[in-house]
Amino acid sequence: MSGENSIEQLKSLGDGRFEITFAIADDMLFDIDLQLQLFCVASGQELQSIHIRQAGWDVAWLPRGRYVAEVDAGSVTLPTTGARPKALLWDQTNNKPRLLSALESGTPITEGRIAVPDRLQKPSWSLRSLDGLALEDLSWNRGHDDWFFKHFDHAARVIVNLMLADNELLKGRVLDVGCGDGMTDLGVFLRCRPREFVGIDPSRRFDLLDEVAARNHIPDDWKRDPALRFEPFDANALPFDDDHFDVVLSWGSFEHIVGGYAQSLREIRRVLKPGGLLFAHPGLFYGEYGNHLGEFFDDPWIHLKLPPEELEKRVKATPPDYMDRGGEFASPDDYWQWYTELNPITVTDFEKELRDLGFEPWRVALRTSNLVEYTPELQQYGFEQLANTELYVSAWNRK
Repeated sequence: MSGENSIEQLKSLGDGRFEITFAIADDMLFDIDLQLQLFCVASGQELQSIHIRQAGWDVAWLPRGRYVAEVDAGSVTLPTTGARPKALLWDQTNNKPRLLSALESGTPITEGRIAVPDRLQKPSWSLRSLDGLALEDLSWNRGHDDWFFKHFDHAARVIVNLMLADNELLKGRVLDVGCGDGMTDLGVFLRCRPREFVGIDPSRRFDLLDEVAARNHIPDDWKRDPALRFEPFDANALPFDDDHFDVVLSWGSFEHIVGGYAQSLREIRRVLKPGGLLFAHPGLFYGEYGNHLGEFFDDPWIHLKLPPEELEKRVKATPPDYMDRGGEFASPDDYWQWYTELNPITVTDFEKELRDLGFEPWRVALRTSNLVEYTPELQQYGFEQLANTELYVSAWNRK
């Protein structure tokens, strides 16, 4: 498909309903919004403005193709001179709306649904592909129970939009330390299009990314882009020059670096430019998700209540209730090994480690448990240790 991202047709279906046909020429568009406006023909005054996002749709992305949206404008009273409809296609760039295309209908609308005093008719939308793509299969429609959504959509948005505020440094050189399967990296890369993006992880789980991305309807253009690559490098000995990267990311990896992550932080500081940005989302060992054993136990603090020998026995004797991990399945022995390798990170300790290296916090977000019920085994642990479940931090490298 060639051409531009554009609205091809705007058609009235009668009774206040409209059909908008639009085309996406780029490999993907992100954070899409469609808008329908109605203007008075005589005065030019706007009578109504309806966005698909206002109706609860979060169209996080769409791949290249042609689409049709139908909108029911709801209760609207039209002037005798009629109304002129206009359709607009938007996306988000640097967390700001960007108008891609607009199309006005040449034929005024003279008949619409009349507002009824005792009944409220709200606008509603539907969306379908003209190329046979099942939109219900896209990750943003599947939501947080889906592993691909959690990383390609949710994690990437948290990093880019929330914690790094769409900073221009994201268009420079970016490193992800402990990239795992690479889904988050792909989400960040396609949204930001940096000059260089390197994801490193000795596990080589990223070798499956081609297959996973194709299964989730991501166009394969990214595979031919030399700006994105994955390497099995060790975070404790990064093979990059000093001051090479503008941004370094770490989503859920510091807790997994065997033997501790102090050297990894020093290496990150070394390869990150002065004034560069670090984003980190380290697992908090004492929190609700800290043990990474949720597929074996309902009690999130079981690892703080049982002796290690008893915990190991139960893990290895219990068939895991597998959660969606993008098609990956590990044995109880694997889970136990990963548990024993976890670094016991806390918010207080991690903040001190960053500050001691000269990192200056910029944005910090914490998620906490709704309720922590203390038992005798938990009395030795503080509120901060148990109640904090997730930490997100961005910081400037002030070396």
